[in-house]
Formats: sequence, structure tokens, C-alpha cells
Amino acid sequence: MMISLIVLFILTLCTKSFHSSVPFIINPDCTLSECTNPHYPAIFYANHYVADDTIHILYSSLDELTISIIQTKKGYGPHFNYTALFSGNYSGAISFADTVPSNSFSLILRRLIQFEDVNDTGILNETDTSIQSYWLKDLRTHITSENKSTTQPSFQLPLENITGLLTIDVNYPGETTRDTKFPKLRSTPKSYFLNIAIQADNLTSTRTRFAMEFYLIQLGIEGTQLSTSRYIDDQYTPGIFNVWQIKSRSPIYSSSMLWKPVVYQSVDRSIEKNTLMTVYDLENNITLQEFIDQGIFRALYNGPYVSALNVSFGRAKDGFFVKSNYSFIQMTAGLDILEMDSVTRFITLALFLTLLLPGLVAIIALIFIMKRRYSRSDTTGYDVIED
Repeated sequence: MMISLIVLFILTLCTKSFHSSVPFIINPDCTLSECTNPHYPAIFYANHYVADDTIHILYSSLDELTISIIQTKKGYGPHFNYTALFSGNYSGAISFADTVPSNSFSLILRRLIQFEDVNDTGILNETDTSIQSYWLKDLRTHITSENKSTTQPSFQLPLENITGLLTIDVNYPGETTRDTKFPKLRSTPKSYFLNIAIQADNLTSTRTRFAMEFYLIQLGIEGTQLSTSRYIDDQYTPGIFNVWQIKSRSPIYSSSMLWKPVVYQSVDRSIEKNTLMTVYDLENNITLQEFIDQGIFRALYNGPYVSALNVSFGRAKDGFFVKSNYSFIQMTAGLDILEMDSVTRFITLALFLTLLLPGLVAIIALIFIMKRRYSRSDTTGYDVIED
């Protein structure tokens, strides 16, 4: 029993991950009137140092909501041409003078999809005539700011037709999620957590489901690959034993996303109220649509290589969205490859520690016995006293 507790304690320490959030600047160095309008789409910028590099992160709801993370050497920062950005002339509007980024990754939250799952399969069909798209463009931003500085921006899209609200929070770098009600996911100083919540109270159908469409852009032309792996469940996602990963195929430019397929159905993210998501095939080399796909990613990439992914919330026979009128998911994404805590690795470590500890106990016991034996041989024997 004591050995098992020691193993559990060591594994807990090995799997904890802590990072501190960094403050963001709203429209840095901007003097235009648009930059002082709290209801106008903005650019949120932050950076911090990792070894000899600077990690820059940009969020913007100028046109499509885009989250970009960029790596350069220390001492370099971005220059923003706000006149071009606010007029939609994105090409070259964000630049890094005298340097070229060594890596970057952009995630576009393209649209929220509403559809009617008539047959209760939990599957989104591309030919479904009930699909309604909410394009994530020019979202309003809910922030608490002081002197143009904010902690973490929250993007919101009112869903007026269904009396609803889509809220998207980006936490950078990955915060201390081990101590909050979130799935246990790997994070690094080069990654962020993405929280997506949907709430709606006026649906006209009892068979409504929702899905999200993501576009991914990275350097290189090798594309990305999607995979899943067995996973140790945790106290916030019991019974869910797999994790999904998207990672770049490029041997030079590494980036990835990681998530567990859990969909929480309550604001407090109770483990008693959750369902699963459906993950669809990843498509590489997507062609952008000129009149829809605009945003700051156009300023960062010349002829970007794009991958696309859809996920839908819910599975067959789970009661549909109207069961709770609420859905919440979380992902982590960023530079480098966010490795999955596979069952194999966890079990291997557990077995190694389980076998190691009895051996250490035996060695300590042997040393103690040998020490006592040698101590006795050095002790003067007892002499019988004769009369």
C-alpha cells in the first residue's frame, strides 16, 4: 500500500504543468481613432522570452477570428500598418523588420455550424440542407483593460436568432489547469489554451446540434496529420480514454493541437453532465475563399498552406443540445509538438517505479543487515566470571 502511494505521488508530480499568464497590449503603438473605439475589432499582442527566442502571440477579430503564435530571435518585434489592417488590405501589413520568423502557427476559428440531427446519429453531413453557418467575423471583445493593457481577451458572438452567445477565451501561455476543472492536457511556454462555450435558450427544434470549423496555417507545404491515442482518464473526464492530436508534418516547422473529446454540458463543467464530440477527417491544402477568408493571417503568410478540421458536439442518444442549452470544449495549441500522455508511457513508468522501489527497499535492508553483522564482530565477547 505504501509503495502504491509513493508511485502515485511521483506520477502526480511528473504530470503537473504550471505556466503564468502574460498581459496583452491592445493595438500597440496605434494612433488611429479606430484604436480607441472599444466596440471596434482590435489586435491583441503579447510576447515573452523562451531561451534565446521571443514568442509573439496575436489575437484578432479583424474579419475572421485568428490566433497566431510566432517565434523570432530575441530583440525583434512586429510592426503594424493599422491603416492597411483596418481597411482590409492585409498583405504585408504585419512585418518583422530585419528578421524572418523561425516558426509560426495560426488557428482560424472559421465558423460555428448549427444543424438538425434528424436521425440522432450525432454526425454532421456536408449535404445536410439544415446547416446554418455563423461566420466568426468582427466579433465583439469583452475585456477589462487599463492603460491599453489587458490580461486575457474574451471574444463573443451574439446568436440573436436563438437567443444565444458564443464565447471564446484564449489563455496564454497555458495556465495552471491542473488545479481547475479542465481536461489534463500538455502545455508549454509556446502554447495556449482555447476555451469555447455555446449557450442558447431559444431553439426551435429539439434535435439541434452544433459544430465548429477550424482552419490551420503553418510554415512549409508538408501539411498536418490527425491521430488519436489511448489516454489515462482523470477526475474531470472519467471514462474518456483517448486524446486527439494534430501535428505538422514538416521536419523544420513544428506545431500542434491537442484535445480530449469531452463536451461539458453545464457551466460548472460537472463530470456528471458531459458528452463526447465527433472528430471528422482532416483535409490538407484547402483553397481559401477570397470573399470569406480574410484576416490577419493574410498579413503573416504569402500563399498560406491551409488545413481544415470540423468537430461536432454530442453523440447519438445523448439528448441533443437542448438537454442543457450549453456546451463547452477546450483545446491546447501552439508551436512545438504537444505530446500525448499515452497509456503505454504511463504504464511503463508505473511498472518501472513499482519494480524499482522494492529493489531499493531490499538494498537498504541488506546494507542495514551487513552493518549490524560487522558491528557485532567488532564487539568484545562476554567472559564468564568464575569463582
